[in-house]
Amino acid sequence: MLNLITLPYEVLSNIVGHIDFDDIFSLGLTCKSFTFFITDESLAKSIVLNKIPFSPEAMEAKARRCKYAKALRLVAKRREAFASVSPYTVATLGFCDDYLYCKGVLCYSLDDEVRVLDLHRSDNVETVVSISGLLTNAVSDIHANSKGLFQILYYSDQIVSCIYKSLGPDLPAWLIVFSLEDGRIKIPPERLDSVEKLFVRHNQDFLYYGTHSEIDADGHKTWMIHGYDFQNRKWFDEKMHLPEMAGHDVGSSVCFEIHGDSFYAISNQTSFECEEIDWTSFYHGYRFPLNSPCKALLEKTDDDDMWRRQHQEGPIDERWMSMQLDVDESTGKLKIIEARKEWYQGSSKSQRNYYTTDIIFPNDKQKEDEEESGDEFQDEDADAIEEAILRSQSNVGNQSSPNPSSVFSASISTSKATSSSSTTVPSYTTLFDNTGFPNSQLLLLRQKENNPHYLEARPRNPHCTHPGDDGAARPTFTIAKTCVRTYSKSSNTYLDLVDDPLPTDWNSTQRVRLRAGSRKLKPPLQNSEGYLCEPSGTLNETINQLYRDNGISFWPRVEETITEAQLDELYTLLNPPTFLGNVQGTCDERSLVYVTGEKGKPQALIFVGFDAGVRLKGLRRWGRVDKKTKGVGEGPHIDGRATGGVSMCETGQYSNLVPNKYVDPYEKGRTVGIERKGKGREVVHAGTAVQFSGLPHFHCGTADLETSGFGSEGADGDAQDCVLGGHAGGHTKGAFTKAGRMGKLIRRVPAMYLALSNLGYNFGRAQKDGLVD
Repeated sequence: MLNLITLPYEVLSNIVGHIDFDDIFSLGLTCKSFTFFITDESLAKSIVLNKIPFSPEAMEAKARRCKYAKALRLVAKRREAFASVSPYTVATLGFCDDYLYCKGVLCYSLDDEVRVLDLHRSDNVETVVSISGLLTNAVSDIHANSKGLFQILYYSDQIVSCIYKSLGPDLPAWLIVFSLEDGRIKIPPERLDSVEKLFVRHNQDFLYYGTHSEIDADGHKTWMIHGYDFQNRKWFDEKMHLPEMAGHDVGSSVCFEIHGDSFYAISNQTSFECEEIDWTSFYHGYRFPLNSPCKALLEKTDDDDMWRRQHQEGPIDERWMSMQLDVDESTGKLKIIEARKEWYQGSSKSQRNYYTTDIIFPNDKQKEDEEESGDEFQDEDADAIEEAILRSQSNVGNQSSPNPSSVFSASISTSKATSSSSTTVPSYTTLFDNTGFPNSQLLLLRQKENNPHYLEARPRNPHCTHPGDDGAARPTFTIAKTCVRTYSKSSNTYLDLVDDPLPTDWNSTQRVRLRAGSRKLKPPLQNSEGYLCEPSGTLNETINQLYRDNGISFWPRVEETITEAQLDELYTLLNPPTFLGNVQGTCDERSLVYVTGEKGKPQALIFVGFDAGVRLKGLRRWGRVDKKTKGVGEGPHIDGRATGGVSMCETGQYSNLVPNKYVDPYEKGRTVGIERKGKGREVVHAGTAVQFSGLPHFHCGTADLETSGFGSEGADGDAQDCVLGGHAGGHTKGAFTKAGRMGKLIRRVPAMYLALSNLGYNFGRAQKDGLVD
């Protein structure tokens, strides 16, 4: 260390340029002499812009053109908090009938209103939109459709997309999009022909929505995508039809996303029907420019570049399968992250694994029409199968099915030969031996109507393959008890929200907690002589050589610094006693938001934050004894007056509860680990029911706001109101260009969480260098 300290600043900067981001932050914590790595603004700017330029914190710093050192520290703390499942914030945000959490912003509906709260900016004021007023402005024949279901679909760039499904004649449905900045309706309300598997994606310039409703010549349902240009205020003439894209479950078998200037559609399904004779599965990707959606510019991935798995690897439990599109924080490229629960070779041992795959589109290729390209792909498959037939016939009698114990085994030479067609993966490991064609007898059963797919297994990149839970660690959880599942590539962590009732509770009372497994890179491999060397062996051996498995962690967890009463209070925050059951949630790299409570009634909204920069107003500091303060008011569906920073135990709010009802007295002495030698969304919510009795009546007086429990003033002390455009009788051109006063349809009010007596905690943890963000 002394040698590093004596090095010139320029040499240290050069060293920093050749190590990854996490190592830089760790180096900055080793001693005071290296603190400048994470505090010096100019050096931090260089690190952030070169190592993590596409992280949310870096994007915010670039927009502000300052605070790069803070962004650097926030990224490191966020990754560590996620990997160690040690959140910085736990809070009850309010109550809702329906919710959407997207890009750090929470949109939720309650009592004929939509509320929008920016969590990552720690807002204490939220935007409130009147649903009845919005529909009156947007839907011309609302009188004939006064009963229906209102649901929030998507949020981005201060624009909210919703759907109103009427219960009137013919069950019509409308897509409604409005801006939170000026209160304008962004598009003429679109009456939808179909709402089957409806999704919406948009940015500040374009909107796209799709439905799984188009019927092809073979009778299969396919995806149809419609686009709208916000700038020119018109729908695109051409609708994008994806006839070859199989899969219908968004978040499981298909994903849609806007990234950069393009719209992406990804599927992990190879065909519409189950092939009895098949060997290989691929990802299928489509892309087209946002400003010009047309068939001529539609790009499709090649199977050679998008290998997924061999069917020989074993069956998949599709209930656990999930797929998401994630932006790499270093390169900005869109990647596929898929979680699968697999049984290799039909073994009784199942394991959840996580795979990261690059999305590769062919560059500078002359695209042919659909028929020629389809014939080309079929010919390629046929040629590969014919080669396999010849090879298998020559090997009949001396080829056998691979032994399950030889999973991931192959020689290095075979790996190099197999990887010659792909330079994006390392050449030192492969999935299994492909020198012979497995199950060659199946080829004799091939019929003319069969359409099998075959491609030699590609070598798996150990950095993109994360073996997860194999059921050896106790306790285990069924799919019904695993409420939320997600994976973060930046922190190499899989995170679950599980219902883990106490073993001694015969009622199995809900006890939601976090469960995570992570891994970290080990130091570079060295041989016996101290020289750097490449890993060798099977894929599993290679992963174990490169990574250290941190095991499985739970939170809340028993610690010496936490009393049983405090632990019980944490569990009560996560599991409000009067709002139990039906847990659903959404998670990203910075936060987890979930709802819990009885269906058909308002549910509690719970926020768990891993971002040290989120500081919600009114949160109590964990471990600090606060004095009783005056309440801040009463909110809807809240019993009792708020009491500021007083714990539930002090106020007696839950005096009827059993003390320490959530605490497991045996957990402190229990260790959880993985014994390898052991046992061998999108979330769709019900929406908000809306009913009109004639024309809705808009209350503009401040008395109406006071009775809601939130007061009538905005952040600056004055009522902040803007209105939606249009007139209540129909749609004119002015309805989308000029704001007509129809009452206070949009207003800014104090956030609902400010009215809660037991808001939550902030777990502020300074690093050992004393840095606090």
